[in-house]
Amino acid sequence: MRIPGSLKSIAVTVALCCSAPPALAETQPSNIVLIIADDLGVGDVRYLRSGPFATPNLDRLSRESTLFTNAYVTAAVCSPSRAGLHTGRYQARFGHDFNPGSTSDQAEMSLPPGVPTIAGRLQRAGYFTGLIGKWHLEGRRAGASPLERGFDHYFGFASGGSYILNPREGDLLLRTEGEPIERTRSQGFSRMGAPVEIDAYKTDVLNQEALDFLARADSEDRPFFLVLAHHAPHVPLEATKTYVDRVAHIADPRLRAYAAMVTALDDSVGAVLEDLGRRGLKEETLIIFLSDNGCPPYIAGVCSNAPFSGHKRDLGEGGIRSPFLIRWPKGTEGPKVYSKPVISLDLAGTILGAAGLQDQIRDIDGVDLSSHVKATGMAPHEALYWRAGTDLAIRKGDWKLIQVDLPQGGRQSFLFDLKRDPGETRNLAPVHSRKVSELEATWRRWNEGNTPSRMQGRVTTTRIAGVEVLARY
Repeated sequence: MRIPGSLKSIAVTVALCCSAPPALAETQPSNIVLIIADDLGVGDVRYLRSGPFATPNLDRLSRESTLFTNAYVTAAVCSPSRAGLHTGRYQARFGHDFNPGSTSDQAEMSLPPGVPTIAGRLQRAGYFTGLIGKWHLEGRRAGASPLERGFDHYFGFASGGSYILNPREGDLLLRTEGEPIERTRSQGFSRMGAPVEIDAYKTDVLNQEALDFLARADSEDRPFFLVLAHHAPHVPLEATKTYVDRVAHIADPRLRAYAAMVTALDDSVGAVLEDLGRRGLKEETLIIFLSDNGCPPYIAGVCSNAPFSGHKRDLGEGGIRSPFLIRWPKGTEGPKVYSKPVISLDLAGTILGAAGLQDQIRDIDGVDLSSHVKATGMAPHEALYWRAGTDLAIRKGDWKLIQVDLPQGGRQSFLFDLKRDPGETRNLAPVHSRKVSELEATWRRWNEGNTPSRMQGRVTTTRIAGVEVLARY
């Protein structure tokens, strides 16, 4: 039985998860569809800059949505970013600072049992919930799979893998960091907890699974929550001939492969939008789109975080800024552009609000953006915070402070005025020592209630304002 037209539908393009109960609100809760890109830089989509390849479906979505021009995620790498996204809480609250870097890290990768997920909150409220794609929060503990963290349906993989499992003539496969990748027909894919064999391009497989979920959800007599967590355009750089031929004008083979991967991702966004429209759900659907973090340094020059400095793995703007769109249901449209700083935690608040679970928003760190975007007053947050072990960052107003360790020992503060210097080129810490102390004290007060990191993570080097520093991830 199809959800009545009077029920609002929310298609939220991002990833979020579980928490405490309630019953379905009498205000007719919305359906929710969340779509997340993996390692997509803010400079990789046409609606934000004029790039060498087209993203027509994201462009269309941007024209129908509120564009958030100061949007952040909570971490510069996948697993902690998703931990914050799926819970609506800063992942430092429960010590999830890093991607797993060792066997012991793998064991600690799971969300702690006592931390509710957004999917769990919605499931207990009567939603039909599904995760298609990347989870990256499973670890090796019991109770860590998506099916045990609030999802009724799960098809996907716990971490990464290759894109083309059976390459054919004309496909484009390039070596990237982390290769060679062992190719098997499963690559860790699971359907409802059981391993499955896949012999196709990962982006296409996930897209079809998402459409299959929507078909099933349309027959349910309850609202639904879908997370479509794509792996594209995460490395390895691989694309099928179908997509490569559409970007044949790009001479550089690495850029051509990446453009083909983004084209496949963009096609999937379009397919979901079209399917919702065909089912009469699109106009009643809230659509949110974002990436889990910035694009990585090991394919710099192929992907883009322009106009920002920094990449995946570091706390520069390029590592933690994200494309961020919300398409509101008909009759509740927001402004075309919203420029105050927001963070991925706010998607949890927005989803809970749309589900009629406003009373649960106080349990998380995010806010419901549906009210803030139409207000002209204060920003949703007094400050935004980041922690990756000993690496820290805080944004308060236009000021941003980063404190990191140096390769030769010691520690350095970097202070930026993002309004005048969004590319973080001029370190103002030496001339604004009072502001550095103020922001550091604010960050430390926030961190007092957090849990020490449960993982060791890894360390690399990067550059901030021309200075070589360590970055923990």
